[in-house]
Amino acid sequence: MGVAWAEFGLLDEAGFGSYEKRALVTLAVHGVSDAATLCREGDIPTSKIYAAMEKLARLGLIEVRRSRPQLYAALPPEPLIERLNALARERAEAFATASAGLRAAFEKLPRKLKGSQARVDLALGADSHIKRHVSRLAGARRRVLSYLESGDINAMRTLRDQGFDVLKAIARERERSGVEHRVIFGFSDRSAPRLLEFLREFSASTRTLSGVRYSGEMGHPFHVVDDDIVILALDHPFVGEGRFASLLVQDAGLAAQLTEGFEQLWQRALKNLREIRAWPGR
Repeated sequence: MGVAWAEFGLLDEAGFGSYEKRALVTLAVHGVSDAATLCREGDIPTSKIYAAMEKLARLGLIEVRRSRPQLYAALPPEPLIERLNALARERAEAFATASAGLRAAFEKLPRKLKGSQARVDLALGADSHIKRHVSRLAGARRRVLSYLESGDINAMRTLRDQGFDVLKAIARERERSGVEHRVIFGFSDRSAPRLLEFLREFSASTRTLSGVRYSGEMGHPFHVVDDDIVILALDHPFVGEGRFASLLVQDAGLAAQLTEGFEQLWQRALKNLREIRAWPGR
């Protein structure tokens, strides 16, 4: 048929088997066809075609015409893509709803590592820091406290540009669950302009935060999740992207100490963004 099958690879990611994909594309070429033609033109075994067409019809991706022989009709591209998008959204929403049970299943698994070995996880590189550790904020059930600096801004922006917007994912879960999430942005005279730019770029994700303040007292970035998980970011000026690793530590004592320090800084921090614009040298 002269079909560039590589152009339809997204159907594989959408959960369609090889024969279902070939049947859907082959039917789109013919418009209306019977099973025998689809098998011949799409190189689909006769034993597989009817199950494939039943699934496509059940999902609303094709039309079935009651005739002898039975005929199948393709949808035009626009409604077909709209239906595929709707199915993807339905699957994502169903997975999000069921993920609580999946979390419980993982949490009750027996652990072979004992003591402190099971309570610390090291993520190397900004990519792993965001995907393995910061993304954990989306699963918070009670509260998140975050102290962020320029290294966090750079890492989140870089991953966003690569297609992984962790702030958007966290904001979406926060809106759904209503979990408290307060953030203090630490800045210096030099990093203040980058912070303002970051806040403009990510305004859709940050406007839903429970509270935001700004501090000129530079420290070390961290997150406290649910009062027992701590994420500590590690930066070094000699490393190209700055952030070279992070630690995830499950320790209620450490979390309590950082929470106390966060609350003290929260009381001293600036409440209004205009105060940053008035920072010396701006």
